[in-house]
Amino acid sequence: MNESIKTVFTRIISFFTAAALLIGNVMLFYYPHYQENKAEYEISVPAGEDTLRVMSCNVRCINPLDMGKKTWFYRADLVIKNIVNTAPGIIGFQEVTKWQYAYLTDCLPQYDSVITYRDTAFNSEGCPVFYNTDLYTLIDQGTFWLSETPDVMSKDWGAANYRVCGYSVLEIKETGTKFVIFNTHLDHISEEARINGIKLVLEKTKEFGSYPAVLMGDFNAGVGSPTYNAAVEIFDDAALMTDNSMPDSCTYQNYGLQLDNGRIDYFMISKDTFNVREYKVITDTYDGVYPSDHFPIFTELEFK
Repeated sequence: MNESIKTVFTRIISFFTAAALLIGNVMLFYYPHYQENKAEYEISVPAGEDTLRVMSCNVRCINPLDMGKKTWFYRADLVIKNIVNTAPGIIGFQEVTKWQYAYLTDCLPQYDSVITYRDTAFNSEGCPVFYNTDLYTLIDQGTFWLSETPDVMSKDWGAANYRVCGYSVLEIKETGTKFVIFNTHLDHISEEARINGIKLVLEKTKEFGSYPAVLMGDFNAGVGSPTYNAAVEIFDDAALMTDNSMPDSCTYQNYGLQLDNGRIDYFMISKDTFNVREYKVITDTYDGVYPSDHFPIFTELEFK
């Protein structure tokens, strides 16, 4: 058997092994919990004509190696509980697969959303933006790939995966104020891909002129990294713009195993457009179970 056939055979065996683990883990133990706790939730967002309540949440994709209560099929309603407790008007999710997107849209009927998946894989991920339709109207939306050819599905700079950034131009129904939300997830392997990716996103923000802008997501890069430094040359880090924040708080914690980590998830806000009323890392657990391997983050912004 030549090496290429061996490689294909190994990949097929790995796929079916992983699938069997997932099916056994879910169907025997946690799928009934998943179904019983799936419901439409009513979320009362504190309305303010001049404020935005924004949440960023890396949900952790459906991964067959996440066993026990780490599986999505146990954690799903815990992700929703964090949202209900926080009551954001806008949510940016990362690592959302098609099955997770269907769950989120079913549970959050007050929100509309936009998503483009990063590739054509059966378990492809996206970075959707959800917005409360009582408060906001969608004016424009789009997605681009973090590559040298951003208009088509592509990857460059040594990226391990295809990476995208989605944007939504929203209008506040009460006042007519327009603003733009960017949501992205940078590569976890290649620093070159992260640096070039964030520069591409920042360049894209310039196309929206004077619109106030919020850039959120999982940068896979810490404070002071080249990726972070590129972002704060043009945007402000919301975590540093309020007295009641904890700017060094952990956001990626690996299901509680790495609580001494720093931040890799951020809200970057366009300069001179917002006051930050609140920033926090949402560290809630439920009977010791973490809703994801990341803590969500939240900010309340006031237009200047």
